[in-house]
Amino acid sequence: MTSLCAIIFLLATPAFAQTVGGGQQKLHQWDGQGFIDRLGSSVSNAGDVNGDGFADVIVGAYGADPGGLADAGSAYVYSGADGSLLYQWDGGAAVDLFGLSVSGAGDINGDGFADLIVGAFAADPGGLASAGSAYAYSGVDGSLLYQWDGGAGLDFFGTSVSDAGDVNGDGFPDVIVGAWGADPGGVLGAGSAYVYSGADGSLIHQWNGGASGDLFGESVSGAGDVNGDGFADLIVGAYFAHPGGLSNAGSAYVYSGADGSLLHQWDGGTPDVEFGGSVSGAGDVNGDGSADVIVGAPGGLFGGGSAYVYSGADGTLLHQWDSGATFGSSVSGAGDLNSDGFADLIVGAYLASPGGLVDAGSTFVYSGADGSLLHQQNGGATGDLYGHSVSGAGDVNSDGFADLIIGSWGADPGGRSSAGSAYVYSFHPFLVASTPTISASAGGVLDLTLDFPDTAAVQEYITLMSINGTGPIHYGVDIPLSLDVYLLDSAAGIYPFAIASNLHGVLDASGNATANITFPAGAFNFAIGRTFWLAAVSFPVGQLPAHSSVAVAVEIEP
Repeated sequence: MTSLCAIIFLLATPAFAQTVGGGQQKLHQWDGQGFIDRLGSSVSNAGDVNGDGFADVIVGAYGADPGGLADAGSAYVYSGADGSLLYQWDGGAAVDLFGLSVSGAGDINGDGFADLIVGAFAADPGGLASAGSAYAYSGVDGSLLYQWDGGAGLDFFGTSVSDAGDVNGDGFPDVIVGAWGADPGGVLGAGSAYVYSGADGSLIHQWNGGASGDLFGESVSGAGDVNGDGFADLIVGAYFAHPGGLSNAGSAYVYSGADGSLLHQWDGGTPDVEFGGSVSGAGDVNGDGSADVIVGAPGGLFGGGSAYVYSGADGTLLHQWDSGATFGSSVSGAGDLNSDGFADLIVGAYLASPGGLVDAGSTFVYSGADGSLLHQQNGGATGDLYGHSVSGAGDVNSDGFADLIIGSWGADPGGRSSAGSAYVYSFHPFLVASTPTISASAGGVLDLTLDFPDTAAVQEYITLMSINGTGPIHYGVDIPLSLDVYLLDSAAGIYPFAIASNLHGVLDASGNATANITFPAGAFNFAIGRTFWLAAVSFPVGQLPAHSSVAVAVEIEP
């Protein structure tokens, strides 16, 4: 213990301000069953489809061959609670590419269960080659509620689909569908986006690209209520638009759900950045009460990649992150992953090569509050294309933390080339306290539950303390505590508590431990009104800490 204390004192350096501690742990994995199924090519939160109180998910596999129909495609709805398959829907003909786009749709028919929407952009409705189709399904029984079709060959209707929120204020969620190949007004490949009523399937809004080859509708999403008028708004990307004459710079547009008017337009600043290649509602990132949005600019074949978060209220840029390897090819709001009251974001870079694994892919989770990197997750093998699709998953395991779903359609599970995989991750704080307050007059017991990843099994652990806040400092990992005498003492196993047990020791075979601190009645009257913070770290014997928990705050009350 003494050596750990000394090393912390000598080597601990302040880390950049960010939320640290805890980590993402895999809850579910689903794999494609056939070669080149490309499961995970699209993923989305599905809402609570089966009414069990847990969020479910939907995953597309546009390369699946159901019934021997090559590339007809499939979409799968999985239970968030236990990972079981709830529904499977399949494309009706070869090369429909059903499942290229998927989304939760909200409860569009008002039966109390969340419904789903799936795109098949290469379907041939009425014999129109690749006109494309989109299908809305009931969450309660899997039945088809609506089918919408492209109006002309090569419309590629269903390229993108999303829930739209309640656009017209009738109490039913609506949906939005992109058709990047549409030729509105005879303008070749300008593209279009369509909003349909969840109540009756009728067309509410249609917006069109402004120039040939804009590919407007390549990406679509509900945006939330960005202008505070009580109606859900929408965002559409046109990643091949030429704003200011900049070839393929791309653009993104936010439209009013109430009247269809344009609220915001943002443009790529240089040629070929493909701004608008991905778009999503972001939630309320800056806490101003208005929904915000995120836009990806993956940069195509030119190795760029950026993602931008914009204020829904006034359109100003809130955050920008830049990288390479098609960073920004997928973007999504992630929910409040770190429980700081601000919505967080996830960005995919499916051609990233972490650790030299070419095209393994990576995903990055960012704090909405300050833009700092919270977590990075990488594909496990060359060519996984991990992060090709990303989405917030809702609270899949009902633990109070938002979860994530990530698609990796290039993965080879069981040696099946590009069968693809999809993964759900849940944030785990690694340390949970039984109460955030202790009464000085009454006393009490503070129970601590340590739940580190299985990889931390039988590692040593120690509970650290600070009275000066959450730092953080860096020592092997970022530790969310401020450097003070209490941190140094606790690193040496010295605590200001007369009665405590298991504040340091060895984790069990599952990486878990329990500890407690007893506060005798009246013994801490001197500390009334003060707060202290605890965090636990685990470390292999003789090595630097490998994991840190979040910080838990405990206030001494009268």
